[in-house]
Amino acid sequence: MTLSPFWGNLAGVVTVASMLSFIGIWIWVWNARHKQKYDALARIPMDDEEQSQ
Repeated sequence: MTLSPFWGNLAGVVTVASMLSFIGIWIWVWNARHKQKYDALARIPMDDEEQSQ
């Protein structure tokens, strides 16, 4: 049983689209302008611990 070239091309397009999405999200997350927000989110567990004591 052989697959038609359509399915091979479709698999290639899906692979490239997935890779580009991953790289785009990675760049967006590591963007320097988000650092302040992520630092504030990282401090939430410590802030909760100080408030409970």
